[in-house]
Amino acid sequence: MMKYMPWLLAVIASWLIAAPFLLGYAETEPAMHNDVGVGAAMLLGALAWGVSEWRSHGLSTGMQAQRR
Repeated sequence: MMKYMPWLLAVIASWLIAAPFLLGYAETEPAMHNDVGVGAAMLLGALAWGVSEWRSHGLSTGMQAQRR
């Protein structure tokens, strides 16, 4: 389950970014700015974590070339 956690967090972060526009509360600026800001920070962190996990398990092209 832990290997999917960064990608699950990225999906949740994407929802936070899109929610004000999809649910119609984008005109409430404090709520919209909070959701988009937290979602963006969470998305960047989740993607960094996911890519580092991906690379550390040897799934990147650079790691595969070293194993040969």
